[in-house]
Amino acid sequence: MAFTPMLTMQEAQAEFIKDSKAEIDFKNYYFDQDQEPNDKDSTVWGQGIELSYQSGFTEGQVGFGLDATVAAGIRLDGSKDKAKNSLMFPLEGDGSPTNYWTRAYPTLKARYQKTDVKVGELRPNLPILSRSFARLLESAYLGGQVTSKDVKGLTLTGGYVTKAIPRASRDASKLSIKGATETSDGFIFGGADWKPNKNLTLQYYAGELDDFYVQQFVGVKHKFPFSENQSFNTDLRLFDTQATGANERGEKGYGTKVDNQTASVDFKYKFKNHQLQFGAQKIGDDGDFLHMNQGSLDNGADGTFIYLPTNRLLQNFTNAGEKSTWYGYRYDFNDQYLKGLNVSFLKVQGRDFGKCGCATESEIDYTLRYKVPEGKFKNLGFTAQYGKFKKSTGTKQEQSRIYLTYTMPIF
Repeated sequence: MAFTPMLTMQEAQAEFIKDSKAEIDFKNYYFDQDQEPNDKDSTVWGQGIELSYQSGFTEGQVGFGLDATVAAGIRLDGSKDKAKNSLMFPLEGDGSPTNYWTRAYPTLKARYQKTDVKVGELRPNLPILSRSFARLLESAYLGGQVTSKDVKGLTLTGGYVTKAIPRASRDASKLSIKGATETSDGFIFGGADWKPNKNLTLQYYAGELDDFYVQQFVGVKHKFPFSENQSFNTDLRLFDTQATGANERGEKGYGTKVDNQTASVDFKYKFKNHQLQFGAQKIGDDGDFLHMNQGSLDNGADGTFIYLPTNRLLQNFTNAGEKSTWYGYRYDFNDQYLKGLNVSFLKVQGRDFGKCGCATESEIDYTLRYKVPEGKFKNLGFTAQYGKFKKSTGTKQEQSRIYLTYTMPIF
């Protein structure tokens, strides 16, 4: 009996180690952008490397574990003038891009039945709190999150974050919104995803960025299958965002008063290898669509992802009063020689915004993606993207992105 505690501890450690996994992600990225009439041209090349570790959980009624990430970004090319508008690298005091930067964050976790608790680095993918993948390193957050799947078909999520980890910064950043110079103590959020059946998902989320805004989201996703290889998908997204605290009182440094309602609906018709996409979106007249954005705080904190179909390569079509429509096409190669390859385009047109209510803008994006599906080079990927944007005020932008990715499992 004297050995029982030792054996129990060894069993707990065995599960912790047995279910662990580690991998290294590589991302080699070339970025080129031209803009008129403002001089915001940019040409850069960089390498991102991230080592991620995920432990299993110890044995017992409540299991405990540890995750961790260590990441580095390396500038391979890009002068001061060519890199400052790319949002790719942290900038030094004189405005020149750094040669390299590193960061490392742990995450403590616990599991009880089908409920997980995480504290540390978080990488949520929620309608009201998401991260950006669009540069060398992913953005993330620091805080705590609880996710429960104890009820069949229902996922409950709640949490609190205090800082953002920008994609191009050595350090974590406080939270804020576009145009504000003051910061928030934190963002509290919660919500649910309910799948009453395999073809329908209903969503509700709410979050409050202290002293800035309260945001509510309602979403409906539905898949109507005509046959085994033919379906019609609908994705409805509704946002309501209102001012609170210092922003509502109009205090200096807390930005323009928040007041926005946004509605979007996206349709996708899929038939075998083909996909047709089209949809529409309306931004409320009282203010731009609002989301967490630390861009006004500098220090590499710019760059976010918003949960709208109009989040494109160059623009996101979220001006007050703006009406947008889009259409696109995608083809997936599923034959034995080209499996893993897909090509697509999407064009977005926005209108009826600006002081006159008559401004227009448009963007068309082309994407080619390939990922080796099996064999010796499995997990090797290639992506090439090109976008072209123009606005009735005279602004024109073109952007190209080319990147190679590879995930190397360690254990």
